Order: sequence, then C-alpha cells, then structure tokens
Amino acid sequence: MRTSSVRAGLTALLVATGVLAGASGAQAQAQPAFAKTYLNTVVTQWTHWTPDAENSSHAGTLYAGRNYFYCWTVGQLYYANGRSSQIWLKTDDDTGHRNVWVNDVNLDEWGYYHDQSALPHC
Repeated sequence: MRTSSVRAGLTALLVATGVLAGASGAQAQAQPAFAKTYLNTVVTQWTHWTPDAENSSHAGTLYAGRNYFYCWTVGQLYYANGRSSQIWLKTDDDTGHRNVWVNDVNLDEWGYYHDQSALPHC
C-alpha cells in the first residue's frame, strides 16, 4: 500500500515538473535542447536577460576565458572591442544565471567570425 502511495507521489511530481506527461493530458513545454559549444571570450562581461545592451536587462557576469554557448540569435546592435554586431549568444553565466545573453563582439577572433556556423540558431 505504501509503495503505491510513493509511486503516485513520484508520478505527480514528474508530471508537475514537466518530465512526464500524465493521463490528465499535461504536456511539458520543452525548449529545444542545444548542445554546449565552447568558445573563448576575451573580456569579462555583463550578461543580459534579453539580447540587448540595456542596463535594465543586466543579469550577471561571464568571466573571460573558455565558455560554453547554446545558440545564437539576432538582437540589438552592440559596439565593443572595435567591433559591432547584432549577434547574441545564449549561455549560463558565472554568477548563477541560466539562459542569459552576451554579444559575440567579445569572442576571440576565430569565435567572432565562426560563431554562427559553430552554433545553431535559437
């Protein structure tokens, strides 16, 4: 009797978190799963909740070095490091924020010229 109660509770938890669609017709709103692609950033930079450089969208910090990215999208035009770009890359930052954006002007030269071919479009 206790086993079926635990199993029912676990099933309800899985349905509620979207891992399992239950008989009630609940369906998970899954986002596409993108593989991590590693590129090198040349400066420590702010991350943003949206693909823009507005102060109001600051999320956290991504440190310079080898970082992973999921995909790219077109957003607000941004200027830095003698470059300009509308390409924003989705990542998780070094201060605990997930699914945040940075512009590709802060990548090393190879990454800046190849990020759109190395990453899928979001």
